[in-house]
Amino acid sequence: MPAIKKLPILATIPRSGTWFLRYAVSFLIHLDRGGCIKDRLTGEVVGRPSGLPFDFRRFRGGPLFHAQHSMPHDHLFIGHTVCPGFAESVNDLGWWGRTAFHVPGYDYLHEGLNYAYTPIDLAEEIDYTALSVRALDRAAAAGRSAPMALVYRNPLAQAASYFRYCVGHPNPAYNTIDGQPLARVSFRDYLFGSALPSWAKQFVSFQAMAAWHRGLVRLVPYECLMTRPVEVVADLLNHLQGTARCDWRNLHHAVRLARHEHLRAIEAELGHSLDGTRAANISHMRSNRFEETLHNRLREDVIERLRLMDVDTDLLVWSAADNRGYFQRREGRVVAE
Repeated sequence: MPAIKKLPILATIPRSGTWFLRYAVSFLIHLDRGGCIKDRLTGEVVGRPSGLPFDFRRFRGGPLFHAQHSMPHDHLFIGHTVCPGFAESVNDLGWWGRTAFHVPGYDYLHEGLNYAYTPIDLAEEIDYTALSVRALDRAAAAGRSAPMALVYRNPLAQAASYFRYCVGHPNPAYNTIDGQPLARVSFRDYLFGSALPSWAKQFVSFQAMAAWHRGLVRLVPYECLMTRPVEVVADLLNHLQGTARCDWRNLHHAVRLARHEHLRAIEAELGHSLDGTRAANISHMRSNRFEETLHNRLREDVIERLRLMDVDTDLLVWSAADNRGYFQRREGRVVAE
């Protein structure tokens, strides 16, 4: 099978709705193909009752998805990555080139994996396919790639969520920093020493490419996805397929099936968390409770640090993080981290 050389990219910063998007889009594709999905909480069968049931046990979360019948491109990427083409477009990478991500997984497309066997979901007969990252980078650098988008969470909320996730992760690559258990590191030290540089490294790549190739790259705040999930997912899909559809007839059902409580029920059925890193009774999805108070002084320090790393801080959405009660209610109802 020839390698994929053109691919719409729906990237997320870790803890910015990745699994919600993977399931919502996969549910949509499955329903568009005439399949059915049983709601584990209500018992309702969504879609054609005689259609093929969604195979939760085979589903791994991509990062590639066979999108035929829902999108003009046969494949779609949903996951964490630096924007293709960015590194090829800059002569002096400066701090960006000197900064390493504090954990694996921020940049799937450039971590030196065996891309001849890239995991793919929703393809009937194959579990892996070949992907040419070099071709993706070249096309993006020239402004000729398929559309791309980044969903990003405000960096304080993202850091607090990822701190919890990494503390509970079984892999020492995540739960330690410089040989020290992350649980013993203060959140402030983690925020400024690890989380912010990693957040900025991924974000800046998309911010720059969006400026250089207008219309090709879109930046979408997670907080907007959280408050208007159907509308924002439809907007993302329209951008990625290069059209303006208004007839996503199965999208409302797909988003509802990807709600937090339903995904937790799926985890219980599977016997493990959606990302496979822990038992089902210890989900990787959590309601948002910050380890430290998000006061104005901390936010000002974050903004100052991000500006030193070339982040356009006017693109950040802070309101949901400032109102913790609102954030918890909305996140628990709709979006899985």
